[in-house]
Amino acid sequence: MRFVAIINYVQTQNLISFIIINLSLAGIFAIANCSTDKEDLMSYFINSLQMLQHRGKAYWKVIIDNLVSSGMGPIPADGSILKIVENNSNFEFKLGLGYLSKRSPRFKSMNKISVILDGFFVDIEKLHLHPLVGDAASADSLFKIYSIFKKLLIDKENPEKACEFLDRHLRGNLTMISNEKIYSYRDSTGFKPLVSGTDKDNSISIIASENSLRIPFPNMNFQDVKAGQLIKMDIESGQEKLLSLPTTRTMIDPFEFIRESHVTATIDGKGIYEIRKKIGKVQAEFLSSHSDIDIDAAYAEPDYPRPMTLGFSAEYRHHIPKFDLGEAIINDRYDDSDRMIDFSENISKNKMITSGKSLKYILRHKINQKHIGLIQGTIQTGVTAKETIYYLRKAGVKSVSVIVSYVPTVDGRQVGLYTHNRELIAHKYIGQVPSLEELNTKISRELGADKVFYNSPSVLSKGIGISEYNLWFPEWVRFLEYDK
Repeated sequence: MRFVAIINYVQTQNLISFIIINLSLAGIFAIANCSTDKEDLMSYFINSLQMLQHRGKAYWKVIIDNLVSSGMGPIPADGSILKIVENNSNFEFKLGLGYLSKRSPRFKSMNKISVILDGFFVDIEKLHLHPLVGDAASADSLFKIYSIFKKLLIDKENPEKACEFLDRHLRGNLTMISNEKIYSYRDSTGFKPLVSGTDKDNSISIIASENSLRIPFPNMNFQDVKAGQLIKMDIESGQEKLLSLPTTRTMIDPFEFIRESHVTATIDGKGIYEIRKKIGKVQAEFLSSHSDIDIDAAYAEPDYPRPMTLGFSAEYRHHIPKFDLGEAIINDRYDDSDRMIDFSENISKNKMITSGKSLKYILRHKINQKHIGLIQGTIQTGVTAKETIYYLRKAGVKSVSVIVSYVPTVDGRQVGLYTHNRELIAHKYIGQVPSLEELNTKISRELGADKVFYNSPSVLSKGIGISEYNLWFPEWVRFLEYDK
């Protein structure tokens, strides 16, 4: 999930505020604006939506005062968004909620409370017994946590206890709006990135889970929000740090570095694009010396692993000087389809009418009679890999080795999707294989590949440049390594 909270507090009597929210790792932002210039506000609104839409294109929702608008698929065109304002001039536009998501909301309470969740909850089984849960005892987990946190923070005016409670159950970021104030908390593990920014005049304040917004808002100065920090924003005082819990151990979501963050974003001062290239480079170093991989070239499919492929191929040239640095698997990039492959694509727009297969073009002269490495960012259901392997074999390759930049995906939370884990191709092998070598063999048979090479937690952490101790992996994946 991605969220942004923006406040513009120019001195005026009229307050206009929006919150764009999302659940399950998607595009989210909030805007509160004192200006009477609706066009200025909607400019921030639309630009933020567009910049964050890579976080999810399956479902969108906007709530402005009592007006609710939502739909399946990507965000509507600019004109449709502006009509929400034009057709409802009687609204005061004080508060609003909305989100862009890969899936429809997981929690039903999202339809009635002003809250944003970027991450997931843990240890929620006994929340119904909490002394402050009250009428929320029978509600879903989000509503329980929201209610207790709000009572501690607002009613009892105890931010320390509120954050201690939230930190026990949250892995990620939570933002809510109450009494025309926005409260944002980043859990003490720093699981999901969070940044804050202000303009030169301190008239606009932003909290966002991704600093790629510096592109549409070049006058904003972004900084990382510290793990364990609670921030309040309102039009009177702007942005204020209310509390910082002690941080004992950070545990960041590694998928941010694989795909979730925009390629132009930075985390802890490190550019996502350069990190992705290094992930490929380090994986090439490992596989060239610790595996039986045999490839003449490596190509990305789908498009988003291209930085990893560039780093991989550049490193592999140290072993094979003529190793190709180009492309040989080309997606049709000249239509309006969503090139980000995820569970939201029930029916791709990018299918051939006659065959039902995607418009993938194989440069036959580059791959014919060669041993090809197919670099995938992740393998989730395996559908994308199977389809591409089909095309490669049809074009006459000698062999196909699938190289996965990410660790095995056995839990939907690893890729920001609350899907049924049984849909993930590697899920059924939890507890059944002791090493990555054995898992690679089983997955290669299912995909129809000659070989599969998952990344390991230790190799991935080296590529990211963050200690393995400070990255989050499901328990079984955390200890799944290569024997060699």
